[in-house]
Amino acid sequence: MQSRFKDWGDVRVFLAVCRAGSTLAAARKLGVNQTTVARRLDVLEHALGLTLFTKTTRGAQPTEAALRLIPIAETLEEAVFALESEAREIGDALSGAPIRITAFDSAMMGNVGQVVAEYVESHPGAAFEFLAAERHLDLAAGEADVALRMSPAISDDRLIARKVGETCWTYYAARSYARKYGMPDHMAPDMTPHRVILLSHITSKRRNVLRCQTAGELQLALQAGQGIGPMPVCDGDRDPLLIRCFDPPPGSELSVWLVVSPEAHKRPEVRRFTAFAAPRIARNLNLTGDAD
Repeated sequence: MQSRFKDWGDVRVFLAVCRAGSTLAAARKLGVNQTTVARRLDVLEHALGLTLFTKTTRGAQPTEAALRLIPIAETLEEAVFALESEAREIGDALSGAPIRITAFDSAMMGNVGQVVAEYVESHPGAAFEFLAAERHLDLAAGEADVALRMSPAISDDRLIARKVGETCWTYYAARSYARKYGMPDHMAPDMTPHRVILLSHITSKRRNVLRCQTAGELQLALQAGQGIGPMPVCDGDRDPLLIRCFDPPPGSELSVWLVVSPEAHKRPEVRRFTAFAAPRIARNLNLTGDAD
């Protein structure tokens, strides 16, 4: 027997009226006029050969037949949503748009690279682009899709931020420097007689300072024994050429965030990657605390 049921949209209207309690409320939720809702219900009732609602002073009351059909209609609704979601994912994959990732320094970018390599093993169609930068790229403006950042908090509420874990910073020196000049044993306003290596944007009243433009340059200067300088412990402790001058001082805590632009967060493959990446970045960087 040929089915008289033709249009999933009629089932959508049916469920909307069941949930809203009236054709007027359903019309508002669906963004159409009340006449359209009433007409679509008439078409569905005719196709099914059933009366689905009775009019009351409170709106539209589902009949016994309608109540029996609701679970089946909801199953159909879930199937349609699953179809739409899968179609979007297939479309995104076919488009080949890479996930653009940025991190503040090369050491952090390297750890993200390890996670990407693991992800690609199980998602061979995924594409990535790495954007190393010494400034924070503007995710909201579309300069990148995903960023790994160290910050007490993410101030831009347009961004979707997931806390990966926490680290601290302290001062480091090369082993050769420590043997020759010794090291300070605590944080102090002036580290005299040691030369302090700092990034160029960090303000300081210290007199003997060597400025570096990038975190990579700072790490190289430390390895070369040019002085002492601050680094996140998740980077400094991994460098076999460097040793801590002292334990992280009070107030040195830093949160590590995986941040996604609002536009990129609409892409299913970006959400899948960040869910995969968060615990693995925490593992690779030896971060304390669980990934949120």
